[in-house]
Amino acid sequence: MRTEIIWKFLVASVILLFGVIIIVSTMLTYPLNLNSVITEYYLESLHLTGSINVVTAILLDFRIYDTLGEILVIFVTISGIMMLIWRKNDLKNC
Repeated sequence: MRTEIIWKFLVASVILLFGVIIIVSTMLTYPLNLNSVITEYYLESLHLTGSINVVTAILLDFRIYDTLGEILVIFVTISGIMMLIWRKNDLKNC
C-alpha cells in the first residue's frame, strides 16, 4: 500500500516537472511582445467597437462569424445526440 502511494507521488512529480519544463522552454523560445497587434486592439476597442468590455468587443464584433459558427456546430451536435437518444428509446418501446 505504501509503495503504491510513493509510486503515484513519483509519477505525479515527473508529470509536473515535465509540464514546468515545457512551459519554461516555450516562454524562453517565444519572448513576450508588448507592442503586438493584440495590444492595439485592446487599446482601440472602445473606439473601434463602442464596447467598454474588451472580451465582448472581440467576441461580438471581431469574431462574430467564428462565434456563430461554433454555436451552430454545438447546436447540430446536441440535436444529433438527442435524435439518437430518442430513436433508441423508440426502438426499446416497440
